[in-house]
Amino acid sequence: MEMALRFFSFCILLAGTVPVSSSILIPNNVSRSCPYRSSCNSSVNVQHIEMLMDCVDKTKDPCDDFYAYACGNWKRNYTATSTSEDQINSQYKYLIQNLSRNPRSPEYRQPMYGKLATYYQHCLGLRGRNLRRYLELLDLPSSLNSTDWMDLLSRLGQYGYRGHFVEVSVRWHNASRHMIFLEPHNHRLNLNLTQDIYEALPLGELPLSYSALRDQFVELEDRLATLVKSHETDDSFMVYSLDEIQNKVPELKWTEALTKQLNRTSIGGDHSFQVDDLTAIREIAILLNSMDRRLLNLYSLARFLQYLLQLPHNPLATMESDGGMRSLRCIRQMRRVLYIPMNYVYERNYYAPRREADEYVIRKVFGELQEKLEKAVRTNPFQLQPDLVDQLSEKVEKMRINVGNLPPNASEQFYTDIDKRWKVGEDFYEDHLNGLLFFYSIVAELEGGVDSNSQSIWYSFNMHSPDFGDNIDATPYFHCLSNMILVPYSYLTLPFFHVDFWPALLYGDLANTLGHEMLHAFDTFLGDYDGQGNMRNFSDQLGKEPLYKTALECLDQSDAILNERIPDVSGSRLAIRTYMGDWLSLPDNGQIYFIQFAHFFCGDEGDKYHESGSQRLNYAVSQVPEFAEIFECKAGTKMNSSPQCPFW
Repeated sequence: MEMALRFFSFCILLAGTVPVSSSILIPNNVSRSCPYRSSCNSSVNVQHIEMLMDCVDKTKDPCDDFYAYACGNWKRNYTATSTSEDQINSQYKYLIQNLSRNPRSPEYRQPMYGKLATYYQHCLGLRGRNLRRYLELLDLPSSLNSTDWMDLLSRLGQYGYRGHFVEVSVRWHNASRHMIFLEPHNHRLNLNLTQDIYEALPLGELPLSYSALRDQFVELEDRLATLVKSHETDDSFMVYSLDEIQNKVPELKWTEALTKQLNRTSIGGDHSFQVDDLTAIREIAILLNSMDRRLLNLYSLARFLQYLLQLPHNPLATMESDGGMRSLRCIRQMRRVLYIPMNYVYERNYYAPRREADEYVIRKVFGELQEKLEKAVRTNPFQLQPDLVDQLSEKVEKMRINVGNLPPNASEQFYTDIDKRWKVGEDFYEDHLNGLLFFYSIVAELEGGVDSNSQSIWYSFNMHSPDFGDNIDATPYFHCLSNMILVPYSYLTLPFFHVDFWPALLYGDLANTLGHEMLHAFDTFLGDYDGQGNMRNFSDQLGKEPLYKTALECLDQSDAILNERIPDVSGSRLAIRTYMGDWLSLPDNGQIYFIQFAHFFCGDEGDKYHESGSQRLNYAVSQVPEFAEIFECKAGTKMNSSPQCPFW
C-alpha cells in the first residue's frame, strides 16, 4: 500500500506554509511526454514541479549562485535524502505496528513477519539498561583466569566484533569471492570505560576499582600501540595460506580460533587469507601470551559491550534521551541489524507492485548512459595505451545495476530457508545478539563458497553489515568490488524518482545520479578496480599520461574531495550528453532539468568526503556549458567563468 505522504510537497510541508494547491504556474513549454511509457500521471509531475518552483528564490541570480536560486526557500534543517528516509521509516513503523496489534494477520504465515513484530515489541519494552544481560547470553567460561584471550576473542567475533588484538573479518575480495582478512590491533580505536560497562563486567572475587581497571586498560592500549605501524590502505596486504600463517605465528592456535569464529568444522591448511603486517600480529601475540589472562579477557568484554552500544540506533545508548522517539529508533536499529528480513517485508508490502515498471525505466536510462560512457572511453581523450582503454571499456561494459535492496534472483524458498536460521528470544538483548549472529554467520558462509546457487544470489547485491551508517542506504552508490550500482528503496520515491516523471524531471535526477555513480568507477580511488572487482594499477598507468594529469590538476582538490568532484562534473556531463534531444531545446525543459538536479543538494552541509551542497552544485553546473546557455549566463558570471576541465 502506498502512503499519502509520498506526494506531499516537501519545501512547503517542511517550511509549514501554504498547501500545494498554490498559485505557482507550471511553465508552458515543459515536455509532457513519457520517455519509456505510453502515458504519465500528470498530477505527479505538476505537484513535483510546484514543489521545485516553491523552493526557488527568484530574487537570486542563477548565473551568480545557482544553489541560492534553486534552493533558496528550502528549509535548511532538512535534505531530500532525510525526507526520503523519513518516508521509508514511517512505512516500516506503520507495517510493524499493525502486525504487532493484529496477531492473526495473514502475514504471520509468511517468513520473517512474526519475528520482526516480536523483535519490535521487545525493543519497545525496554525499561532500563542491563548490559550484564548481554554477557550472560554469551555463556562465558566459568573462569576468565584460565580462558585463552584468542579463544574469547573468536567467540565475540561471531557477532561481528573485531576491534582489537587480532582482527579477523570476512570481506568482499572481488565480484565473485569473499576472503578472510587478518590484521593487527587497531591502535586508533580505544576503550571508553564507562561506569555502566564497568559494572557489567564479571570482576570475580577480587574486583578492581573502576579507576584501577581503567588505568590498567590504558596501559595495555599504550603497549599495543607501540607494536603496530601506522597505515590506512590495503596496499600492504599479502596472501598467505593457513599453514604459512601457523608457521610464521606459532604462538596462536589459528585453526581452533578461526573455526570457532566462522562456525566451521574445519579449515584446510591451504586456505588463502589476506594478511596485513604478520610481523606485528606475532609481536602482539607474544606480548599478550605473557600477560594476565583475566585482564585481557575483561578488556575484550568491555570492548565488546562498547561495540554493541555504538552500533547504529541501539536504544540502550539513548534511553535517557529518547524523547518519545523509541519506536523510530527501534525501526532504524532493526533496519541495520536485520537487513534481510526488513528488506524482505518492505519489498512484499510496498515495492513489489511497482518493481516491474520502475526497473524497466531505470534500466533503460542506465543502459543509455552506459553506452554513451563506453563510447567516451573508446574515443580515448587522454591518449591512453590501447590495452588500458580496453580494460576501462570492459569495466563500463560489465557494470551492472541492482534496483532495490534485495537480490533479483532469490526465490521464495531462499527466504524461507533463511528465516529458519534466524531466531528471536525472550528479550531485546537476546534478539540483538541473535540478529548479529544471523548476519555474520551468513557472511562467513559466503567465504566458504560451497553452494554455487546461493553464491550467485548473494553476489547479486551488496549486503550491508549492521555497523554501517544510514547513509549507505540513502541514495544509489557504486560498489567497486562487484562493479555494480545499487539503487536502494529510499531513492525509488519522491523527491528523487517516479516512474511517471516527464523527461526534465526523470533525467534531471535519475540520469545525473546514475551518471555520478558510474563515474565513480573512474575516480582516483575506485578507478583501480577492474570489471571483475580485482585491484589493478590503473591509477599508476593513468598518472603517467600528461593529458590525464592536466585534467586532474584542473579540478585541483584534495584526494577526498577530488573523488567526488570527478563524478560530480563528469557524471553531469554524461547525463546531459545522453539526453540532449529535442526536449532540451525548449528553455523551460532545461531549467526544470537543472532545478530538479539541484534539489538533491538542497540543505546538504557536506562532510569530510564531500563539499557542501552549494559548492558541489555550483561547481558542477559551471562545468556544463549547456547550463549557461539555458539560463543565458553571460561570460564572466560565476556560473560561466570556470575553466572547463577536460575529464571524460
